[in-house]
Amino acid sequence: MGKKSPQKLDKAQNSASQQSSSTSALKKEAAVLKDTSLAVLSRELGALDKHSGLMLGMYLNVPNTTIVNIANAASDDGYSDVSDRTRIDTTQKILLTWKESWKDMRPKIKEREKVKELARAVTEMGKSEMASVITEKHGENAELTADAFTGLTS
Repeated sequence: MGKKSPQKLDKAQNSASQQSSSTSALKKEAAVLKDTSLAVLSRELGALDKHSGLMLGMYLNVPNTTIVNIANAASDDGYSDVSDRTRIDTTQKILLTWKESWKDMRPKIKEREKVKELARAVTEMGKSEMASVITEKHGENAELTADAFTGLTS
């Protein structure tokens, strides 16, 4: 009596699969969190001073051990005398590690929450103008570009 006919069962399964695929299609990555945007942010922050990328990782709650391992892998001679390029690459690796952690640890969090966390971390570093650019670009659904950061004082 409580059994569905095979046709109704197929329709119910198709409907459920369409809903889950439309939900995943709606959950699109924020433009400011794309790898290319994070690369631009890495260039801007990594070039500021030698520890800004490491500090950003700490503000983003990347485990300290992970940050240290990324920094140690950047150079055989330690992190204190690395080139700008190495600092930028290290900052980018930290940002990408943070981004990946969302998939594993907090997969149901919305993109805007990730953007808020990134902007908060940048603000806490004393770079409120950079954080404003991140928030503004997110509102425009646009990727971060180097010219968006041109002329910032903090």
